Amino acid sequence: MAPVSTGPRFRRRKSNAPRATSRKPDSGVPVAADADAAKEGDAPGSGSTTRVTRSRAARCRPGSQEPLPPPSERSRSRRTTLATDTAVRERKRIRANLIEEEKPLTKMEEVGGEEISSAPSSPLCEPYLPDDQEIDFDTIDLYKKKSKEFHKKRAHQLSFPTLNTDVSSSCLLHPKLLDIRESATKSILGAAKYVLGLSSCIDGNPLARCSGFLIDWNETTKVGVVITSADIICSASSLDRWSGDDEYSYSAKVFVHLLDDTTVEGRLIYAQTHYNLALFEIIVESPVQIPNFTFNLNYAQQIFVLGRDENLCLSISHGKVQYCNPFLCGRHHYMYVDTATPKCALGGLVIDFEGSTVGIACQTHAFIPSSILIKCLHLWRKIQCIPRPQLGVKLSAIKFLDLPHIEMILRKIHICDGLIVEEVSSGSTIEKLGVRVGDIIQHLNGEWVSDTIQLEEMLLRLSEDHFDKGNGLNSTLDIKVGLFHIRNGARNTINLTTVVSENGEVVKRGSFAVSVPTREEISAMYALQEATTGM
Repeated sequence: MAPVSTGPRFRRRKSNAPRATSRKPDSGVPVAADADAAKEGDAPGSGSTTRVTRSRAARCRPGSQEPLPPPSERSRSRRTTLATDTAVRERKRIRANLIEEEKPLTKMEEVGGEEISSAPSSPLCEPYLPDDQEIDFDTIDLYKKKSKEFHKKRAHQLSFPTLNTDVSSSCLLHPKLLDIRESATKSILGAAKYVLGLSSCIDGNPLARCSGFLIDWNETTKVGVVITSADIICSASSLDRWSGDDEYSYSAKVFVHLLDDTTVEGRLIYAQTHYNLALFEIIVESPVQIPNFTFNLNYAQQIFVLGRDENLCLSISHGKVQYCNPFLCGRHHYMYVDTATPKCALGGLVIDFEGSTVGIACQTHAFIPSSILIKCLHLWRKIQCIPRPQLGVKLSAIKFLDLPHIEMILRKIHICDGLIVEEVSSGSTIEKLGVRVGDIIQHLNGEWVSDTIQLEEMLLRLSEDHFDKGNGLNSTLDIKVGLFHIRNGARNTINLTTVVSENGEVVKRGSFAVSVPTREEISAMYALQEATTGM
């Protein structure tokens, strides 16, 4: 093996002291000390390296005769410069990474048959905030808008729809569901195959967007029946469902968007405005599956509301069934959930953690339970309509009141169950029979009733028996109502004559106009005030 050369090129330094450096007068680049000093430091027997140094105070900036600033100021300036340089390098690194990610896409000549350009409107040009520009709130708002447009175009170019996180929120990431994620995922994915998207229009103008699901399919004729919310054809709606101000466009065109990305036009075959349900007939060539219903639904139970948005993306809402009375503007057959349901999910499935259908979404915070829905579908299949006796009152259950209120009613009038009259329709038959706000309905035809869901089930059952006797729509039905009058503390049973109708029931309180008082009325008011105040 050839010996290793020990010439000057491979000579190692004899001292551990750092090599002396100096700066060129015209540049800030450190250079090695001159050769004479280095040779002198390497002389045998010296024991150390000679360093060419000068005092800190005598050092000057390159190209200047002024001394450097004090060490404290110089170190502070150096830290500021280093921080700025670090931030700039980090921004450059992030932008470089974004450019590297977009390079494969910019090489594509066409995506979906469209040529890709590098113009500012291209999906591949991402907006950014310049470093040398002052940023205000208007600039930030514009940046957010352009950034949202960029991501939407980019997702569209990649053939994936843009998910609206407010609507299609991934409830499986909810902390309360982490321990049952696997079970919930299986249930949701199992029920998602039933959920369809629906849209409607009038004269080419969009009207509404809802969800729905098939309840029937004929293998021979390939005809299926889709159920959804009647909001799909509602052209004018009011907050109060009892007002009768809702308007429906029965001639609107409704399209059903199937999960294989095909769209078929639906034909309206029935609409029930009280229960806010609509049935459409469609042609489906491939076999379909019908969801399974269950009556096992309890208050405080966790449920999922499934729907479809305009891109057929699954919309998921998670919440608990609330233990409460129906709102005054809501129907008696509503049950409520403690989470908001998107409008596009109205008419969608409400399922439990087992994946079984427990209802259909009908309002933002409400749904129709399967016990009512199945009974309605049974009547429609049997008599081609969904009739219901109209009572003319709004009711609430005693059992849903707060405990002190329940205890007070029990202590004073010895009643612990029943329905409290919250509103009486002006001019109705029940008003003429002396029923007023605050009275308590305890039973109908001798059957005790404790909540409004039970009341609706009872009314649907009475309607079916009424039709089985040969009666039809808009006929009268007598119901014996057991009452407790809160004003005089009397109990009695009245014979209430109702009209069996498929239209939405209207309950409106009476009103009167206040006119200018006469002299006699003014004198009477002053006399009453003096007698009351003693003046």
